[in-house]
Amino acid sequence: MSKRVKTWIVFAVIAAFVLSYYPSLQPQAAFKENLIKAQNGQTYQISGFNKIREANQLIVYTPEFGASTKNNQWGIEIIVKNDVVTEVRDLLDDEKLSDAPIPPDGYVLSGHGEARTWLLANVKLGERTEILYDVISEPRKESTTSFNKLNPQAPFEFPGGRGADELIVYTKDYGYDTTGTNQYGAEVIVRNGIVVEMSGSNSPIPDDGFVLSGHGKGKDWLLKYTQVGAKVTFNEENKTVTAVIDASAYINAAELVLNKAKASLASAKEQFLDIPEADAEAKIAEAEEVIGEARRAFADENWESTMELSEQAALLSKEAYFYSVESKKVDARGVWHRPVEKNREEIIKTLDRLEAANYNLLFLETYFHGYTIYPSTKAEQNPQFKGWDPLAVFVEEAKKRGIEVHAWVHTFFVGHESLNPPGPVLEKHPEWAAVDRQGDLPSKKEVGYYWLNPAHPEARDFLSTVFNEMTDEYEVEGLHLDYIRYPVSQPYDVGFSYDDYTRGEFKKEAGVDPLEITPASDPENWEKWNKWRERQITTFVERIRGEMNGKQVDLSTAVFPEVTDAIDAKFQNWVEWVNAGQLDFITPMVYSVDTNYVERTSREFIERMTYPVLSYIGLAPFVGFDDELLVSQADAIGNTGAAGQVQFAYHTLQDQHFHALSLGPQRTSAIVPHRNPVQSATVALEELSRKMSEIYVAKKGLEPQHAKIIEVQLKQARAKLEKSKKEQALKHIDQAEKLLNTVNMHANPNVKTQIEKQLDDARRYLAQ
Repeated sequence: MSKRVKTWIVFAVIAAFVLSYYPSLQPQAAFKENLIKAQNGQTYQISGFNKIREANQLIVYTPEFGASTKNNQWGIEIIVKNDVVTEVRDLLDDEKLSDAPIPPDGYVLSGHGEARTWLLANVKLGERTEILYDVISEPRKESTTSFNKLNPQAPFEFPGGRGADELIVYTKDYGYDTTGTNQYGAEVIVRNGIVVEMSGSNSPIPDDGFVLSGHGKGKDWLLKYTQVGAKVTFNEENKTVTAVIDASAYINAAELVLNKAKASLASAKEQFLDIPEADAEAKIAEAEEVIGEARRAFADENWESTMELSEQAALLSKEAYFYSVESKKVDARGVWHRPVEKNREEIIKTLDRLEAANYNLLFLETYFHGYTIYPSTKAEQNPQFKGWDPLAVFVEEAKKRGIEVHAWVHTFFVGHESLNPPGPVLEKHPEWAAVDRQGDLPSKKEVGYYWLNPAHPEARDFLSTVFNEMTDEYEVEGLHLDYIRYPVSQPYDVGFSYDDYTRGEFKKEAGVDPLEITPASDPENWEKWNKWRERQITTFVERIRGEMNGKQVDLSTAVFPEVTDAIDAKFQNWVEWVNAGQLDFITPMVYSVDTNYVERTSREFIERMTYPVLSYIGLAPFVGFDDELLVSQADAIGNTGAAGQVQFAYHTLQDQHFHALSLGPQRTSAIVPHRNPVQSATVALEELSRKMSEIYVAKKGLEPQHAKIIEVQLKQARAKLEKSKKEQALKHIDQAEKLLNTVNMHANPNVKTQIEKQLDDARRYLAQ
């Protein structure tokens, strides 16, 4: 059994968003716990491994996570090598001690709040520590606490009526279908007294149960004392809620996973999806047998066997679920990766891992914190790569594996206070810095971040020179612009940039110094000021687009998906870039553990575009996704019009994630949609023809004679594509859909939907 927290037994972690600005939530409750044991014999519960550290949590970081913990200064980090404490880094005393290096022969203990207090009191320099896995401290874990409100009523001071540190109970009597809460908390959905799901926000309220929603202290209680499968009840008279976890909770959780797998398989069959049905059915049958064994072990009061067997059954059920997910032949499967490899062998290991899971797109962080990873004549090479050229090796080895390498670059974000501030670029050119209204840097909203002034012509020239160098000297397939924006500039008094150059340029144009106006004092000129800053970003995108033309280098950007956030707070008007045809594809960072939010936001993002550009949705396993959640989101975006997905980031993906993807949405190899539109459309139409024969007709969803007349049009479309006659091919695709509509009464509606989706995919590829 794996020596890792069994996060896959708990359906989902809770809501999260971009980096450190939004909370991620990780369930800590467990009948079986992982503990850290100090030399004095005291123990403390480990909240998780290789995940974002949150309030009052103790997280263990192993070399699998990467080179360092990437945590901020609000806690303590203790470096342990060969089970001996070699360094105690109290970050509150010295913020430069944040982001502790992870030793190859040990781990880092990182604690916040209560966990920090315990670590300071019990873990000492030079003493030994031990990680105790899967400890059963008591046969039954029960907790009762008070809740604040039952079905709060409007008007609400906070979303859903849930205030700070509150625990709320929502039943059907609430009057709304969902809780209406925001992402700054945790929720559990309870049906018939059993927790069936841990949700993020705005959870659906079941007819046969209730939702518990917590913020602050209420959230902490939920994460500490509940998990999927736990028994939870509330007493309206006493205003208390009670949670019980024992070995039966693991059986309950396994049954929930099994039921989900059965439902997913049944849905896949009903929708005529192209999946390995026999493999899924075999896993389900095996899981049912193992759950029976778990029940017998529980009856014999053999708690360890009960949990072991339940976890085995859950794993089998999850694999059945993965098999029920369709895998497309034209599909972007990408990952963002900051290189930490020290030699060619380590790069080969990374790329082999990606190839085995059928990835086809690597966003390789090539310029960050003001350094390049390669030996550059235009910028300073990152010291950790001195003496060799990792970019050259990545490009060479990736080509052997059919994986595209796109140079992922930090555009205007140029350094961090924890890493030799302000970084090599601003060290040489302090006049290029973006500063706030007080003339200060770094950013106060994005703590510790140093930025280049997007309006400064010399700074823009410098970036252009570096980006052109890497795309001229290396056979990268694309340039991927990240941090293509201003620093967060809301509220206005922490906004950017108010350096002398910017103020002077805006005053020439508008006749007013932006430092002398506010949104309230001069709304007309304030709007001009916002548009002026927005234009600095847009014109830089246009410039780089022009410079990449003729190089066969694709241009893409990582952007914030919600327009009000992207434009109003960061002056990142990606809508304008897309509609002006500046990008080959775009990657919105739809970072949340809420799959419904990801699907809805991705669809809304795509619907805003009037120019046909491919969208690859950015997903957030870095906040602590289990394998099931990653597969669920990769599958869900297939319903949005997206052409693929990109995962942030490689260092947070574990073997279980790669295994799940290789059974599910990345089961088959695929080509990237953007590289060759004609080839992408051809493959999509070939796949449609195969499915009509092997699935739709074979399973009596489409009459053979109707399939034949549609197939005639598909063949003619492919013949036109062989001659690169896209417009004529599109006419045959349209004719195929017209014929489909004429046989509508004789075709299963789900088959009709599947054919329409695949014809739309072919059109989308040809529109590039």
